[in-house]
Amino acid sequence: MSRYIITQIAGPFAVATLILTGIIWLTQALRLLDVVVMQGQSAGTYFVLTMLAMPSVITIILPIAFFFAVLYALHRLYSDSELVVMFSAGISRWGIARPVIFISLAVSLLLVSFSMFLSPAGLREVATRVQEIRTDVITAVIREGQFNNPSQGLTVYVREQGAGGTIQGILVHDNRDPMQPVTYMAENGQLLKSDAGPRLLMFNGNIQRTIKTDEGPSITLLYFDKYTYDLAYLAGDPEDVYYEASERFFHELLWPAEDDVYGQNYYPELFAEAHQRLSTLLHPLMFAAIALASLISAEFNRRGYAVRIIGAVTVAILVRILCLGIQNLTVKTPLLAIALYAVPIAVILVSLAMILRPDLFRKAGVKLRFYRRPVTAEV
Repeated sequence: MSRYIITQIAGPFAVATLILTGIIWLTQALRLLDVVVMQGQSAGTYFVLTMLAMPSVITIILPIAFFFAVLYALHRLYSDSELVVMFSAGISRWGIARPVIFISLAVSLLLVSFSMFLSPAGLREVATRVQEIRTDVITAVIREGQFNNPSQGLTVYVREQGAGGTIQGILVHDNRDPMQPVTYMAENGQLLKSDAGPRLLMFNGNIQRTIKTDEGPSITLLYFDKYTYDLAYLAGDPEDVYYEASERFFHELLWPAEDDVYGQNYYPELFAEAHQRLSTLLHPLMFAAIALASLISAEFNRRGYAVRIIGAVTVAILVRILCLGIQNLTVKTPLLAIALYAVPIAVILVSLAMILRPDLFRKAGVKLRFYRRPVTAEV
């Protein structure tokens, strides 16, 4: 029986995870699209970056997908009268809840691997690669057949790009000093990387230098066979990457290194993120308890269970919003981190009490139809 209930949940869980992952992945992927397009990267680079960000998306949707899977599975079992048959056979509420709780613990273990390891590893790799893309001078400068502005006051045009970094038809207009703009033109050239930084090596060209004075502009023209243009000022330091809270492993959140400038300055944010990750491990069990309490603690009803399902979804949304609010408040008041654990635990205990001891609520004066014991029906 337990295996049957688990299989009934596993299928909808996989489908819900796939659908929600696709929806949220599209929203996350749009953030990387601007970087890839503006820096002239290929579709392959965009695909790799979005795949590296996928674990962080799965971390968000796993508890939500599991909640809807449990709701769907229990509703289906009730609608097909299978739960009624189980109750008639003498199976208790705990017998129904036990396999659901078991699979919720398995989801929590899966969540550990994503939230503690895979998600931060993927996001920090994305941050590193995005930084490398933004500081890649060759990509920033060369866009075949386009006038490109890799920095303020600098315009570069390349007619054709060949193999090995060779380029044909070069135009470089340097207007960083408006009083002395310089234009470089060359038949061909090559981009080189050296210890001192990137260099643009140009052959068979000329330099047009304009000097603006009160009497008017004066132009000088200098022809060259070979000229080296320094591009080092365009290159940043790819090693200067500061990992944000979501891009850090768990130990880096609570114990940042002494020379970690970002970690020392934003420790409250890191502290809140650490406890949010730990408390999220309780969410699969919490959502499973809400779904169980909404259905198996109530009586059999042939007219449907829409009200119960809507109530369960409403409670789940409110609890999730409450947890997010507490996380934000924890940044300013670290002691509130206790509430990140207290809220899910309280919801779990109340839900289990509704399932196992609905009479306690009746004694407390709660006489809603929702809390009556399930009754058997003729099969």
